Amino acid sequence: MQTLPPPVDPALAFPAALRPCAVRVAAGLAAGDPHPPRYNFAVSLGGETLAIPTRVYYAPERVAQAIAAPGMDGLIALCLGTRHHDGFLRERCLRRLLDERRDWIVPFVVQLVGEYVAEIVQLIEDALPRLDAAAYGRFLLENPRFLATTERRVVSYGYAYPDYRENAGRRVIAAFKRMRDASDSV
Repeated sequence: MQTLPPPVDPALAFPAALRPCAVRVAAGLAAGDPHPPRYNFAVSLGGETLAIPTRVYYAPERVAQAIAAPGMDGLIALCLGTRHHDGFLRERCLRRLLDERRDWIVPFVVQLVGEYVAEIVQLIEDALPRLDAAAYGRFLLENPRFLATTERRVVSYGYAYPDYRENAGRRVIAAFKRMRDASDSV
């Protein structure tokens, strides 16, 4: 019988300065949840390692309530909502995050490009002119392996788009690389 890895702490998906708030929000979302997150992906943000859950299985009604909270609590819930197993809920959370200009939100958005739900990637592409290009550029410069992995995922989903120009994921990756390159030259 295969044993599962130990649960991961969703609060570790956020910078240390936000951790007390993230602990509170994550605990509220997970209350009574029999399926704690067990896998994560690591990224660096300003030299700090963040461990972001690959998927969360919070009750959708808890997420809906949490993302309605004002301020930091709502933003943290939105970020964790982008990791939800329900693609419609991920999209709902993403829509609200795309206009936020906080560097710690960036990895949650970038990860969605590599998961390839066409509607979600299209939202990100449509939002490119509004994104904080400097924050995205710094993050992508600091996380070259994460960008490369995301790009490989986009390419692997590209079989549905024989014409390169029709693949929104490839266009988003190209835009992310321009943001990264602009940050590198500063």
